[in-house]
Amino acid sequence: MWIMVVYVAIVFVCESIVIAIGLALDRLYPPASLPISLSLFFAVLWLGWVLSVRLTEPKHVAATGLQSKTEKRAM
Repeated sequence: MWIMVVYVAIVFVCESIVIAIGLALDRLYPPASLPISLSLFFAVLWLGWVLSVRLTEPKHVAATGLQSKTEKRAM
């Protein structure tokens, strides 16, 4: 659940920035506004997920790396 809260917060902030960039591009160079805005939109969705996974990763896994299969079975 916590990962989704972090993801939505990251996407909300970043998409607000993308909207501002799209509106500025629409005034400066309208033909480039749509392709750049759509590219940034999908990039934010992907990067937001990557960031939220990294931010919500358990601390013990981040410090020691991935656990081996035998360590997982022992738990």
